[in-house]
Amino acid sequence: MTIRQYNTKDIPAILHLEQAYLDSPWSEKVLIETLQNPDTVMLVAEDGGKVIGYGSFCKVVDEAQINNICVDLESRRAGVGGMILDAIEDIATKKGCKELILEVACDNISAIGLYKKHGYTQLYVRPKYYNGTKDAIVMTKQMK
Repeated sequence: MTIRQYNTKDIPAILHLEQAYLDSPWSEKVLIETLQNPDTVMLVAEDGGKVIGYGSFCKVVDEAQINNICVDLESRRAGVGGMILDAIEDIATKKGCKELILEVACDNISAIGLYKKHGYTQLYVRPKYYNGTKDAIVMTKQMK
């Protein structure tokens, strides 16, 4: 398995993952725009030529806002999400980010566990953040 920056040929696979697993999937237009934004980094996890996961962040001054980390159902519990998160943290640090911040659905226990395992702590809860119905936990990690 490899983690690499995404390109336009990855968009159909990322759209599939977005629509299959996320409450508020990004559109094709947004994915294309990320390719043109120098402050946004999007990575894919690829195994045997197949995109099995992805993650992205946007750099704002010295902070990295993690937008999404998503892994297909068949590849979960194999460390893929952790590898994507490690790569995001490494790139964000190299870009001068001192803090990473993210929102995670309050009922996404596996993602919350992943973030806690990687040293993220809860800041607060955003009520009804996802589609006006589901709360989000805002988490952060300070980088060295």
